[in-house]
Amino acid sequence: MVLDDAPLLHEPDLMLAVLRVAAAGSGTLDDCLEHLRQLRRFAQVDEPMPEAEVRMQLQEARAKLQRARLIEVGTADRCRITARGSRILADHPGGIDETVLMRLAAPRPANRHRMALSLSKRAASIDYQNGYGAYLAGARLADNPHAPDASAFLDWENGWSQARDDEAIR
Repeated sequence: MVLDDAPLLHEPDLMLAVLRVAAAGSGTLDDCLEHLRQLRRFAQVDEPMPEAEVRMQLQEARAKLQRARLIEVGTADRCRITARGSRILADHPGGIDETVLMRLAAPRPANRHRMALSLSKRAASIDYQNGYGAYLAGARLADNPHAPDASAFLDWENGWSQARDDEAIR
């Protein structure tokens, strides 16, 4: 059975199950499987659930959610939802998938902006640095001084966006 064809076993369903179980405080893979069984019973889905395959997919979903810092895995392989995970769950009550996770910034060291500025002398353009500094000085994204069809426009915008992301992590 391909899980993408099975009712209530798509990746967003699995991620949502992990988050909801983690939010409830139980947080094991067995708890996630039971949550999915209950959902399928409630939805009157009669086809059997391929538990071994679902367990593997739940492990992958849990790993993705942990990398995105939406859950924390602790003792006895239990996970709990983070404050960030609670916000994302509230914003996406119908499910979370790769598109949602891709929009989340990856964890970075708190001193990333200093590291980026030192590396930028070799790697990034002056426009990137100017955009980064502009954000720190209070500029808005619409304050980009370059023409929209110029590469400098994107460099400045990328610097501005990186500074915003770095500040959000701190």
